[in-house]
Amino acid sequence: MQETGKFWNETGSGYDPANPYGGRDPRFAMSIVKNGDTGWPSYNTDPIKTYYGGTNGEPVSGATPTGYYLRKLVDRTVSLRPNNPSSTRHSWITYRLGEFYLNYAEAVFKVLGSADATSSDFPMSAREAVNVIRARVEMPALEAGLSNDEFWKQYTNERMVELAFEGHRFWDVRRWKEGETFKSITRMKITLNEDGTYTYTRETQSRQWDDKMYFFPIPQSERMKNPNLTQNPGW
Repeated sequence: MQETGKFWNETGSGYDPANPYGGRDPRFAMSIVKNGDTGWPSYNTDPIKTYYGGTNGEPVSGATPTGYYLRKLVDRTVSLRPNNPSSTRHSWITYRLGEFYLNYAEAVFKVLGSADATSSDFPMSAREAVNVIRARVEMPALEAGLSNDEFWKQYTNERMVELAFEGHRFWDVRRWKEGETFKSITRMKITLNEDGTYTYTRETQSRQWDDKMYFFPIPQSERMKNPNLTQNPGW
């Protein structure tokens, strides 16, 4: 939450279940198209309707099962309409400044063992590096004195939010050995009430995860070449 800097489900965060998108981290609106958004794509004069029975919601075939659509990396001026298609040049950024600060924060935290630690080689602490990212979107800075567990929770969330949909999550979760994250997904079930208001219900759906997915299997052809190679666990 932007005002308090707390997670939405943290006590005192300011989250309102009846208005779940109010006061959120600005990167939410930068990354995601939600119910009620207008001008998406730019030629669309109707608001996005992802509530059940809405134009862009279930049970329409191909509609979002989560209640959201992707905004990040998408050019809303591009038209896919058969009678009036358009296209624009799109440049893919391989490595951007935000990732640099986050990579630095993780490396320094692991090397120095504390979110606030610095050295002659690393004059910026891990916490300060994360705060550079948060300051860019006017999010409250992380306070000094966080325990290692508290900082790690903040850092992993920060990386998920800042680098959302940029192809990092797949590798991050495996690197951290936190595959349990993938065992469930939460979607927003939105219902339009007769008085025009909405009811927002979080629904958790189970997904599959096996710890063997932390490593790729070693090809049998390679094991036949070298009998000293043993297969990775689970494969």
